[in-house]
Amino acid sequence: MALPSQGGFSSSRGGSYRRRRKGKGFTWFVVLLVAIGATWLLWPTSADDGASNHLAESIDIVTDETVLATPPAYEYPPTPIPIPTPTPTVYTINNPVLPVVDEVKEETKPSPVEEVVATAPKLNVIPLAATTSLNLEEGMQLLDKGELVQARLELSNTLRMGTLTETEEAQAKGILTSISDTLVFSKTLRADDPFVIEYIVRGGDTLSGIVSKMGLQVDWRFIQRINGIKKANGIRPGQSLKLVTGPFHAIVDKATYRLDVYLGEGSDQVFVRSYKVGLGEFDSTPTGIFKVRNNSKLVNPTWINPRTREFYSADNPENPIGERWIGLQGIDERTKDYAGLGIHGTVEPQTIGTQASMGCIRMHSEDVTQVYEMLGENVSTVRIK
Repeated sequence: MALPSQGGFSSSRGGSYRRRRKGKGFTWFVVLLVAIGATWLLWPTSADDGASNHLAESIDIVTDETVLATPPAYEYPPTPIPIPTPTPTVYTINNPVLPVVDEVKEETKPSPVEEVVATAPKLNVIPLAATTSLNLEEGMQLLDKGELVQARLELSNTLRMGTLTETEEAQAKGILTSISDTLVFSKTLRADDPFVIEYIVRGGDTLSGIVSKMGLQVDWRFIQRINGIKKANGIRPGQSLKLVTGPFHAIVDKATYRLDVYLGEGSDQVFVRSYKVGLGEFDSTPTGIFKVRNNSKLVNPTWINPRTREFYSADNPENPIGERWIGLQGIDERTKDYAGLGIHGTVEPQTIGTQASMGCIRMHSEDVTQVYEMLGENVSTVRIK
């Protein structure tokens, strides 16, 4: 459609051409008036009116779909605010706030505790609180004099009496554990220790043969452990071995989920070490006195789940009882009818300290390995309380 200015311009030009032959002066006058009028009518009155006409034309040629479309917000992210990077503080030796020189000296100089550990087996690294127990003090005085065997006996007797407070009991067990690291679990031989003897290896000896010949009430692997022998067949004639005679016994405290190991019998019995254990679900671990059943100790055992009858082979990494099994047999009126109870490892270490087994006593892999080596079949007792 032609704009009004185009229509008016065509009409005026055509009319003036026809009128030029009739009256030239009058025609030009009329043309001038028409041009002035058309210019006045078509001239935009303001800049806004021109913009409005242009916008109106633009909308006429855009579809409804284009007008309603909304761009995704993620196409127009806000301008990020620049975060200034903090300038790190550089400390120098002269900075009084951070004496670097002193810190370097402290790192390179061994602490007093480290020096004690390097030269002696943890005997003086357990802090002791003030105690009113005279017997505990006597044991500590013997320890200070280096009389380890007598200190062990004195502290064990005090522990067995049951008169110590909970804090004192924990202190006594901690000290006795450190003493055992020397007297039981190392090569150290003390002439006054009634539970150890020295043995000189002879031609043809084996560790299992030595245990049998000397009547030891421990597993041959325990002799291998305490003497630091890497391979069982690595002993040689003339070699000096430390032998621990045994027997070892255990007490399981259900209230604290702990298994304590003792060495010896009666009033000469001494505390050795304490281990964390897991117990039977719904308080199903029975109380009473048991002994290690004859021919019941197994390495890498097979197992059948008594509930599901699922079979686990010896080499199955999912075998719930782990790598060690110690069968228990009840020996008092309350426990004599129990069958299938034992101490074993677990593939669920997170259950140690909880009630999760079917009634047995479960332990961490390394812990049950040590207990397996110490407890003797048909000799060692396990009291569960």
